[in-house]
Amino acid sequence: MNLSAAKNDLKRRSSWLRTVAITLLVLTLFCLTLWWQRAVLLELVLQQALKHTPLSSPSLSGLSFDYEQAKLAEISFGMATPAGDLAVAMQDVATDFDIEKRIIHNVSIGHAVLKFNHHPAAPSATKTTENTGFSLPLDRLSIAKLEIDIDTPWGLSSFAGKADIKRGAADAIDARFQDARQSLHLNIDPGFSAAKLSVDRLPSGNILKMEAQQLDRPAKQISLHAGALELIEWFSSSLLIPQTLRAKTRTYDVSKLSALLSATQLSANAKTVDNFASLYAEAVLKRNKQSLVAVDMAMANKQTIDMNGRLDMAASEAFDLIKPWLPALAASWTVTGGAMLGNLQLHKSSNQDASGTAQLAITDLALTAGAAKVEKAKVELNIPELANRAVDLSAEVPTLGLGKDLIARNLNVKARYLDQALTLNQASLAIFGGTMELMPDTISLEQTPILLTLRLHDVDLSQLLMSLHYPNISGTGTIAGELPLQLSAGAIDLQDGSISGTQPGVLRYVGPADNQNIAFKALRNLVYRNLQAKVNYRPNGDYHLGLRLEGSNPEVLSGHPLAFNLNISGQLPELLQKGILAGDLERTILEQAIAKPANLEKSPNTPTGDQLPKPPPADRRSQ
Repeated sequence: MNLSAAKNDLKRRSSWLRTVAITLLVLTLFCLTLWWQRAVLLELVLQQALKHTPLSSPSLSGLSFDYEQAKLAEISFGMATPAGDLAVAMQDVATDFDIEKRIIHNVSIGHAVLKFNHHPAAPSATKTTENTGFSLPLDRLSIAKLEIDIDTPWGLSSFAGKADIKRGAADAIDARFQDARQSLHLNIDPGFSAAKLSVDRLPSGNILKMEAQQLDRPAKQISLHAGALELIEWFSSSLLIPQTLRAKTRTYDVSKLSALLSATQLSANAKTVDNFASLYAEAVLKRNKQSLVAVDMAMANKQTIDMNGRLDMAASEAFDLIKPWLPALAASWTVTGGAMLGNLQLHKSSNQDASGTAQLAITDLALTAGAAKVEKAKVELNIPELANRAVDLSAEVPTLGLGKDLIARNLNVKARYLDQALTLNQASLAIFGGTMELMPDTISLEQTPILLTLRLHDVDLSQLLMSLHYPNISGTGTIAGELPLQLSAGAIDLQDGSISGTQPGVLRYVGPADNQNIAFKALRNLVYRNLQAKVNYRPNGDYHLGLRLEGSNPEVLSGHPLAFNLNISGQLPELLQKGILAGDLERTILEQAIAKPANLEKSPNTPTGDQLPKPPPADRRSQ
């Protein structure tokens, strides 16, 4: 009995040991399976966990890890923020860590794509909060290939390059971003108390430097220093600048301004004492430490903005700045002297239009435009109220050279521009001993042709003839008249302009002529008592002059009265090429009169300038 019981007991113990062994073996195999498949299982757990976070459409694959590092083939997710929607996709992600110290040392990413669609929240949903600081939760983040696309209201802003972000002492951050053309270096002090940004052009050359202080306090300071030319070039070429702003900057031909802007520096500073509820900012454009343009701005309680602007630069420099965008004719002008001073005062309240004033004054202006030379001129532009959009213009030119030895004086212009209309109050010029003036009128600049009336007062015929530089003709007396002008697209049309003598005088022609012709005999010393003319000029260059002279020559026909009708037609450009505008006329109208001798008539019929007069027989009184 005892032997049988012992055998049974031994069998039970052997069965239990086998059961335990099998169980341990199964557990061991299960644990080994779990360990071998730990990455797959953890990947499934992480995917399920990410679905319960604010991330949208999370996805990851290719997870592997051990006690010191982890790798991930791909991960992607989306995120909705108050400023817009963010989409992130990363490949070849690797990290090394210390589990015991709970420290992530390095994270490296082979390729990362970030796309952000900016649509800011309503102002009521935006709250200003104090800066709580920022700390990088790892020692280093490096991205071999980084692509960033930000869709802003001003177009797409992009970056394609590499990034390297390091954590320094006391959680300071040192970040570098670099693409094929530029390098950005960002330093952030511990606690996000201060930051510095430097943008450099590759392979060398600084573009801008920006510095921010006291970011962890309500009172903050921000400063910017940049070369003007480098900054404009960067704005026009860097993909970081939104597409619309980049395109607008690109419309300026910077190469034409390189000489002027190469030594010009931009400095800007901004301060706030209440976390940007109020703000004071100033910007200065300098060259050789001299201020050219300065702007001050003050904002109070996010409700009102006051701005003051000042301009102080040489007129030649200001002209060089705008010359690339002037018409070809104006771009050929040369400014050799003068100073330009400007002032702007602007006030803007919330829900109200801006108001203020603006003034621009150019003094001692010296300008050359073809044969014309301006000296010691003064030009003023004044905007009494910006909200009204009216601009007052005045110009005073003491001396105006018009070609060879022709000097005009005291050019005065006063006008007002408002809503595409120019109200001309005064435009007068002293020349040839008299004056020329445009009659006051309101001109609509939207309508063509533009109608003007040029009036002549007491012009000295002697000075007028001397300006032609034709020694064979001279005279005395004064003339006056009105010339109706039509201006359109660079063309001038003059129809039925009238000129008449205001004082009797003498007309002398001593050039070659047929001495048997009574008309030319009389013109040798014609004492005229009446002079009338009709002038027509067409945009194609055709002109017609109908001239009426009444007078006598004491040596011809015993001084009997004579009447002359001269009708002269031609192409004005032909004469212009020979020097009318330059004041050096080699071929005059009278040479045409020689080819077409004047008609002598008895009764004074004023010519029209459009129709050839029909001369009656000459008036010869009995001797």
